[in-house]
Amino acid sequence: MGTSGAYGGSGASSWDAVHDSYSDAANASGPGPSPAQIESFVNSFLTALAKTPGQTSGPTGFPLSSLRLTRPAGSGAGQSSSAGSGGGGGRNLGRQAARGAAAVAGAHALRTDNAEILTELGLDVEHIKSLPSGREQCTYIVNTLLGAPSHPDEVALAAATLRTMVEVQKVNEAMSPEQTMEMFLQNLAYEQVLVELTSQRRTDSVTPQRAKQIEEKAKKFLHASVTALRLKDTAKVSAQGFVDYAANLASKVVKVFRTRGRE
Repeated sequence: MGTSGAYGGSGASSWDAVHDSYSDAANASGPGPSPAQIESFVNSFLTALAKTPGQTSGPTGFPLSSLRLTRPAGSGAGQSSSAGSGGGGGRNLGRQAARGAAAVAGAHALRTDNAEILTELGLDVEHIKSLPSGREQCTYIVNTLLGAPSHPDEVALAAATLRTMVEVQKVNEAMSPEQTMEMFLQNLAYEQVLVELTSQRRTDSVTPQRAKQIEEKAKKFLHASVTALRLKDTAKVSAQGFVDYAANLASKVVKVFRTRGRE
């Protein structure tokens, strides 16, 4: 479980409540954690994310040019990503959402045969068409736009982005941009939580079966939580439109759960 490697955790006390609620769910008797335990876990980690220093709770613009989507000429494929979680310091959910949303827009473009979005992203359309469809195309886009991760949070971003992109390709009916961004934010939030849950700060022992059970139940509740915060405006069908929608949705989640954390 997890994407953290040897990361020592953020050190924030707000994550202690996340570990505690996860432990409660992991140690639940009977067939598994109760709905109340799952709700407590999800609410605690969304609140912890919202309280992380560097978060923005108001609308923030991220022009594609500011996201450093492509590597400088002559750079190698293994170059470390420099866009990271910067822009205010700390784990900036809005900026991470914006960066990943650009790549997810590429998957949407592949699904809907929209070459304009791929061009807007600065991608080599002909090279993408030469690759086997599906995961290989998505992996190329993630590697090109996000670069090689140099921090567990960036590993989490890449994992959430690729998972969302693959799911976009697999679904029977094409999802709307809003549904796609909601699913991406859910995946991103959970991957960020795994970074903390598997950090060296805590060594909770959980069986793979129970971890999978908690993840499946938590993602269902997380889906409902994020969907309930859907923005009134629809996303424009462009790379910038995906980025704007994802960043604004992330800001709304931060604002709502930061407020709940004060109650």
